[in-house]
Amino acid sequence: MNDQAPPTDPIDAIRGEIDAVDKSLLTLFAQRLQLAEKLASNKGESGLPIRSGREVALLRRLIAEAPAPLEKELVVELWRALIGASLRRQKIIDVVVGGGRSDPTRLFDVARRHFGARTRIQHVGEPQVALQKAAENPQTMVAVTPWPAAPGVGAWWPALSERRFHDLHLIAGLPLIGAGTDDPEACVFASGQTDPAGRDFTLILAFDPHHRVQRALNETGLTGKEVARSEPRVLLRIEEFVAINDPRAAALNSHGLESARVLGSYARV
Repeated sequence: MNDQAPPTDPIDAIRGEIDAVDKSLLTLFAQRLQLAEKLASNKGESGLPIRSGREVALLRRLIAEAPAPLEKELVVELWRALIGASLRRQKIIDVVVGGGRSDPTRLFDVARRHFGARTRIQHVGEPQVALQKAAENPQTMVAVTPWPAAPGVGAWWPALSERRFHDLHLIAGLPLIGAGTDDPEACVFASGQTDPAGRDFTLILAFDPHHRVQRALNETGLTGKEVARSEPRVLLRIEEFVAINDPRAAALNSHGLESARVLGSYARV
């Protein structure tokens, strides 16, 4: 009589290992979210908890540390889901999408991938409508709009010069994965300011009735270029992080531009 146990199916053994890893991941994910709740209770902040620069820096570090066979796209997708879940535990954030002439489905998908599956997202039509809603709800809402310099989306960005939008700032360019020299597909505007991640870009809106952009940039030591124009307004992209109150931005007004205003900054993974 043979008392030996039947050989273990190698596929079943691998599946058992996967189940064990999944269980460990669930425990770690739960611990991460518990820490997010602890962080929220210690912050005591009333504004939006989004820190776009820190998020990009975190994703860059994780991608650099990720062992094979993890691709950067998978790392970003997994951690964006975790970041979105963590943010929800600090504050419920609503997202309004103003697609305008661009593909609203695509813009909606970009917003969903960035902010997470459970985030409430509403398409409201024109970019200005999304911006207005975010301006009226600065503690709980962000606006996602087409990239202002993208072809075929309409010149909606001059509206950002209106006083009603001056408390909104560009805090991210989506999707996060992309070459720094390529324009993102979408902007995220919110109340508050972003923080630098490294290799940042800044958008500045100004009036340029005399076409003195390059002279103004040269005189202030800012490196950048004009990316869109709707007379007399001009949109500039600066190749570094420029804070909202950076004196160099204000100095642009002394060298040929008028009402120059930092819209905000973004960085990509």
